[in-house]
Amino acid sequence: MTKQEFIVELKKLLYKLPSKESRERLVFYSEMIDDKIDEGLTEENAVASVGTPRDIALQIREEIRLQKKKNIASDKRKLKPYEVCLLILGSPLWIAFLIVGLAVVISIFAVLLALNLALWAIEIPFFVCSLLSHYILIACKVATKLTLLLTKRFLCRLKAFFRGKEQAQK
Repeated sequence: MTKQEFIVELKKLLYKLPSKESRERLVFYSEMIDDKIDEGLTEENAVASVGTPRDIALQIREEIRLQKKKNIASDKRKLKPYEVCLLILGSPLWIAFLIVGLAVVISIFAVLLALNLALWAIEIPFFVCSLLSHYILIACKVATKLTLLLTKRFLCRLKAFFRGKEQAQK
């Protein structure tokens, strides 16, 4: 494979890259082949020593992917010295605001908790009263049944008593 064929093949494989990036890589490999030719290798041997266009294209894509990953990781904003000074000098103010905000959040939580406890305090007597009234109702039903049973027995004995007197009078 000649140098020209190598460059054309590599250019076809790098078509998805930005043109500037692709151009830089093509120039780099062209110069590398020229340097190997200057060292005394034939054009075919110099091209073969560089590698296949497919392997080089895969390597370039991997390098670009890693470089993008590195750029994304390094894009984190670093504070400038004057910003650090402003943060330090302003700390009494922003710490006070932070404490006030924390106090507001805690007080809101305390108010909600107190409201919840107050509602429970109101609800518990109603619950107890309804429970007591339920048991009082049950007790009244039992007392009514007992009263009916005792009244029935009393009436039966009274009837038997008067029958006994009627039979004694006869």
